Amino acid sequence: MKSFYKFILGIGILAGLGIEAGAQVSNSLYFMQGVPQTNRINPAYQPDCDLYIGIPLLAPLRTEETSSPYAWSDLIYPHPTQDSLITFLHPLGDKDAFLNKLKPTNYFLSHSGTSLLSVGFRTEIGFFSVDVTTRFDGSLYVPGDLGMLLINGTEDGKTYNLDGLSTDWMGYDEVSVGWSGAILDNLNIGVRGKVLFGVGNIATINSNLSLTTSQDSWHILSDMHFAASLPFADVTYDEEGRISEIALKDEVENLDPWQLPKYAFNARNIGLGIDLGVEYRPMDNLLLSASFLDLGYIKWKDETHEMTYKTEYDFPGFEVDPLELQDGFNMGEYLDSAFNQLGDSLSSFLEFAPGGVYTRKLNTKLFVGASYWVTPEINFGLLSRTDFLTGQIAESLTASANFAVGEWLNLTLSYSYIHSYFKNVGAGFSIHKGPINLYVISDNALNLVFWPQDTRAVNVWLGVNLLFGCIDIYRDRPLVY
Repeated sequence: MKSFYKFILGIGILAGLGIEAGAQVSNSLYFMQGVPQTNRINPAYQPDCDLYIGIPLLAPLRTEETSSPYAWSDLIYPHPTQDSLITFLHPLGDKDAFLNKLKPTNYFLSHSGTSLLSVGFRTEIGFFSVDVTTRFDGSLYVPGDLGMLLINGTEDGKTYNLDGLSTDWMGYDEVSVGWSGAILDNLNIGVRGKVLFGVGNIATINSNLSLTTSQDSWHILSDMHFAASLPFADVTYDEEGRISEIALKDEVENLDPWQLPKYAFNARNIGLGIDLGVEYRPMDNLLLSASFLDLGYIKWKDETHEMTYKTEYDFPGFEVDPLELQDGFNMGEYLDSAFNQLGDSLSSFLEFAPGGVYTRKLNTKLFVGASYWVTPEINFGLLSRTDFLTGQIAESLTASANFAVGEWLNLTLSYSYIHSYFKNVGAGFSIHKGPINLYVISDNALNLVFWPQDTRAVNVWLGVNLLFGCIDIYRDRPLVY
């Protein structure tokens, strides 16, 4: 476990200034006016300025954390009679309510990112953008039967399906070039090509695991395969061929500024990606749009390692004959020794080895939206989003109202259904005064203010840009209303 945390720390150091959550994209940003980085969600979008320059590390800085089954109030809540807090595991806690929220597969997502470079400019043949972004994507998938097993213990004659128990962590840097242009008077298309440089990765390649219980024995059946690329760490194998230690390389742990770039832009872990977008305006005050993001992959081949766990094992349980007990017998010590023996037996099936080349795809996202202007300053948007996760498809739906207040302030309010949870109320603002553009947007901003205990997902985008050659879009837009 200590080695695992060192690995995560290494990715965090090299892949960003923070830990990013969810999917790195705020739904509320999709229809937000006055934010150049809206083209990150739909490459067909063209900013209303001829030139924007993002402030490094703040154009944008973004983070998201998501839990599919639980909010804080499902884990910790007030004591029914005392002025204190208890967990669901407390004798007065509601374990059944905790278990009833579990689905066959539950996921916990963490994503973060920041931009080292973000520039966009208008030309006679369209609008171009160049971005250098650091990203960190993490996910943990937990089968519902595992929760049943840990909370209620084993039930005789039951098979616990633990397939899909997995984790995936990926840190990488992304260099992209985008273009958008009009191919008809009312139709814009956009494309963004991306080259990806892998910093580090832990991947679950295969995860099949089950436990069948009976009065005579427990039958454990597993076929699991994990892979990792750890170019920033020294991995030590013991005499039995198992990984004994994972330690950050000194130049990484000491944050050597002259050595870190070779890990951050590692050409041995190379990948490619593409984003596609389209905007269609069938009438002046209606805009239809769609985009595909993160169609791509990374091929990991630098300092790769693999672990397999394949076994079919029958555990007969522990048997104690009272007639054979001797003076000084300690049941606690006996059980501790017995469980250690069981752990040794099960761990003997673990096999470690230097790995080969393997490929992991990005988490692709599909957006489909419609926006309707009732006045030049007010529009309403509806957005459908589909995240294609590892073995899962996550759906969300966002309705937003967007307002222009004068020539320098844009506001948005949104309501979203995200990861099977309805109570997501978001807000954001964008200020443009002189050449300075500042924005902060979240799909869950008001949740944190009014009902933080019920929040299952949190995301925030914030950014600072310099804008030049901007037009008054509200005066110039030809709308009929």
